[in-house]
Amino acid sequence: MGHHPPVWSRRQWLAAGAGAGMLLALPGCAKRPVRLGFMGGLTGPAADLGVAGRDGALLAVEGFNARGGVDGNPVELVAFDDRQRPDEVASLLPAIRDAGPIGLIGPMTSSVAARWIPLANQERLVTVSPTVTSTDFAGQDDHFFRVCSTTKEYARLSAERHIGAGRGQRYAIVRDDSNAAYTRSWAEHFTERAEQLGAQVTHQEAYRLASPGDSLAPVLNRAMAQAPDTLVVVTNALDAANLLQLLRREHREVQVITAEWSATEQFLELGGRAANGVMVAQYFDRNSRTPAYQAFKAAFSARFQRNPGFAEVAGFDATHVLLSAHAQRRRGEDLRSALLRLRRFDGLQQTIEFSDHGDAERRLYITRVLDGQYVAEPE
Repeated sequence: MGHHPPVWSRRQWLAAGAGAGMLLALPGCAKRPVRLGFMGGLTGPAADLGVAGRDGALLAVEGFNARGGVDGNPVELVAFDDRQRPDEVASLLPAIRDAGPIGLIGPMTSSVAARWIPLANQERLVTVSPTVTSTDFAGQDDHFFRVCSTTKEYARLSAERHIGAGRGQRYAIVRDDSNAAYTRSWAEHFTERAEQLGAQVTHQEAYRLASPGDSLAPVLNRAMAQAPDTLVVVTNALDAANLLQLLRREHREVQVITAEWSATEQFLELGGRAANGVMVAQYFDRNSRTPAYQAFKAAFSARFQRNPGFAEVAGFDATHVLLSAHAQRRRGEDLRSALLRLRRFDGLQQTIEFSDHGDAERRLYITRVLDGQYVAEPE
């Protein structure tokens, strides 16, 4: 069906998690490690996304090492913290060059990707993002691949399902433009589809916080001034949770849609009761019964003492895709060519298939937050 290694049993996964770290720690190992880079915001207000992607990638690397690595060589994951600061991405390049990775997993946000992709092309370094969705990067002949759909699919589906169910006609959008390559794209596609369906976006409020502790109350007040029946939140998980807490104090009946960026486990924890009823489109089915996902979930929980979310699954899938292609390269074939030749890979929950330009589409789900969980709605 694809080029994903065979599904393991839970026992094999757990053994892999324990054994891989030992393999990398062996002194004087005769085999030179295959280095794989990871780039994400590991610190700062959006660190939940970066850490989640890194941990998913790490479990994939440990799985390969438990099976003997790649061509008998152990795989080493080298992480680079972009701190969710696009202007500082270029400063990471010397360290990435020194590490000499075969490819890179990341970035995790579109604003960082906008700065990184030209550098990746310059270095001819294949980059596979778990979570970058902006349509700005679609259809490009470059070294950038992604294992997720674009903002167009998420935003349009959100508008169609919400308006089609008669849940809203007047929408206000709040977006965090510290990640403008993503949030602007998402808001544009939502607005376009909503207006095609006869609804109205009464206001768009774009903001950039000077520091994570700044109040979002003025932002929310401006968005709600036109009395929308639905608030659309296109922000990171922390800001989304804070906006929901503020909103429910005065606007209890207003409906809320969030973009997939905020749909992490942190949002559920910080949003609490205020998040109940929130709608979000995402590609991750937390109730999936696929054997690969169930084995991954058990192994991840044992390894990291928490349940995985969408970014962990996407980080794992992106890493498995890249390492699988590297392992199946033909003589003289570069990694980019191998990815495009193989094209189809089995992910944890569904098949990943790349277009000629390295874009992928995944099945999307409409979910709602109910009692602290994301619950998929019937299609």
